[in-house]
Amino acid sequence: MIKVKKIFLNHGFTPIDSSVFEENTPIGFDCYIQRFHGFVVLVESGTLLSGTIYKKLTRAKAKIYVENKQFKQYKQYCLAHVKNPNVHIIPSLDEALHRTQAVLVAPNLVATEQLKAIYTNAKHLLGAWLRENNEKQLPVQMLLALAEALVEVVNAQKTTLSSFNIFLDEAHSLPAHLTKVAFFVSIIAGRIGLDLTDQRDLVFAAFVHDIGQTALDETLLQKPGALSEEEFRRIQTHPKESVSLLRKHKVRTRSVIQAVQEHHERLDGSGYPYRLKQETLSQFGKILAVCDVFDALITTKPYRPAYSTFNALRLIQSEYKNKLDVRYVKLLIKHLQ
Repeated sequence: MIKVKKIFLNHGFTPIDSSVFEENTPIGFDCYIQRFHGFVVLVESGTLLSGTIYKKLTRAKAKIYVENKQFKQYKQYCLAHVKNPNVHIIPSLDEALHRTQAVLVAPNLVATEQLKAIYTNAKHLLGAWLRENNEKQLPVQMLLALAEALVEVVNAQKTTLSSFNIFLDEAHSLPAHLTKVAFFVSIIAGRIGLDLTDQRDLVFAAFVHDIGQTALDETLLQKPGALSEEEFRRIQTHPKESVSLLRKHKVRTRSVIQAVQEHHERLDGSGYPYRLKQETLSQFGKILAVCDVFDALITTKPYRPAYSTFNALRLIQSEYKNKLDVRYVKLLIKHLQ
């Protein structure tokens, strides 16, 4: 008997990348296809992907979905079948630079592989520098090169948010946060008519917007409970610390500095550190603010699970409508799949 879920599009379902499936492997989640206003199970959990079933799941133009409640099982399947099982280990900065250079010149990668390679190497590069930042120069040129490569893929492929689902980290870490925000920013930047240099600079700003957190006490950043007024005031200094670090490393691009400085400002003047209002905020700052909040919501926290991408965007649209520029939220919703 065919199982049908009468749930409207995106309410409880997420599109997935079918290229991760491997023949003769079992799956621990139901795979759905859309039918009118509902979803129908195409392959059930526990199925071994024989040749015929594997072809059914990976045929051209087939859009496969998984229920949000089974998305964790899908991510586990992806991790079990990554080509490099040591991908989570952060290398030294020198090794990260070497690996990133190799990726940037690698030929013949398909779009999904390019995106995953950019994500992994950007995260490792940032992680290595954050660990060694007192001794090493911020790898500005390599981050700009990664930003340019990401912009190129996103523009060429008309990339959507679902293209990232396979490899984005759910658990919080600063390198992953910086990289995810850069990926979300690239979607908006590619859709609003910015020239390629501005797109690259906006993505670069996302890569570095929270580097000032290195000046804060790690226990303060990881505190699971409510912050005291004094602790919150300390947290509020990190945009200034990020700008200070960028200037120390000779980053002078005005739009980048503005975006980093403004990513916690809000349209109604309730943000920090300067309580700027809508009319004084830059376009880059408004975009970065939306993507920063979006990633915070879809990331697992000590006090709550992660929101689905759709629910996070809907929450922003309803709860932050006087604080964040909803034009950019709507763009992310439009390019969710």
